[in-house]
Amino acid sequence: MTSRRETVLKIIVQEYISTGVPVASETISRNYQLGVSPATIRNDMAYLEERGYIARPHISAGAIPLNKAYRHYVESIVEDIELSSTEQRFIGSLFQDMEMEFERWAKLAASLLSHLIRTIGIVTLPKAPKCRFKHLELVKLQEFLILLVLVLQQTKLKRQFLPVSESMSQEELTRFANRLNIVYGGLTISEILIKELELSPFERQINEVIVNLMTAEDELEYDEPYFEGLRLMFSQPEFVTSNQLLSIMELMEEKEWLSVMLSKGLAEGEVKIVIGEESQQEPLRNLSLIFTRYGIPREIGGAIGVIGPTRMNYSRAISSVRYLSEVLSGLVAEVYR
Repeated sequence: MTSRRETVLKIIVQEYISTGVPVASETISRNYQLGVSPATIRNDMAYLEERGYIARPHISAGAIPLNKAYRHYVESIVEDIELSSTEQRFIGSLFQDMEMEFERWAKLAASLLSHLIRTIGIVTLPKAPKCRFKHLELVKLQEFLILLVLVLQQTKLKRQFLPVSESMSQEELTRFANRLNIVYGGLTISEILIKELELSPFERQINEVIVNLMTAEDELEYDEPYFEGLRLMFSQPEFVTSNQLLSIMELMEEKEWLSVMLSKGLAEGEVKIVIGEESQQEPLRNLSLIFTRYGIPREIGGAIGVIGPTRMNYSRAISSVRYLSEVLSGLVAEVYR
């Protein structure tokens, strides 16, 4: 591909991202000083069409970029694209004014992404490879029903109602919970399992629930994500059929789709970009996803990204995701270190 055809392809992608309207050769000739005639531009567009970069709804229509064009465009974007310093300062000030709570940070980051890119922002809470026991509370609700509240060191609460076969006072429940808080504090599930404690049948029941809750947490690669901006994305002209909207909504309600999407993992600092048919999930075949990780490598972290139409402002999306991942990484490090 010649440098001029590279330029023509880049113009088509950028114009279509901006307007959503097929790009005609006359538009390129009129608005860009390429030093060639409209006929030469049409020949370049014919070349790009033959090789699967663009398509035209009919022979006299303008060009629409295909997934191959978006992939080519993304790989040509300069690596050091950044948000403006004004936007960076504004975003930083928003986080500085917030309390140190992971849930608030995640929701704010997802909301900022959705408004910066006008599409869906996604952020998962930070998660360690192995969760650790922090605190247990047992609350008597009825004579044979208690509430078990397990706090993990990642500031996560696990609650479970538990029917019991014997009635116990709140004082007895508190004494048992305090005993485990002393013995299990800061331990992983594998470290808890090798502890040799003499337990009553009731205490073994409580211990089994703790083990099951922590095991289930460890099996999750990513926490359930916070979504913001569904309305913004669905207002785009690409989403005109209810069937497409329904299939996307159904996918978002599934708990495992994000882990599947990121199943190959992300290298430190890598931004993963999945365009259209590159996705393994059928409802995402007409969308693009841009993700990266944040947090402390090999200690604790989460995922942050955006989902939107393939006609996405990739430059702005990549720079926004990258910058907000840096912000969240700094906040996580501040809490843990």
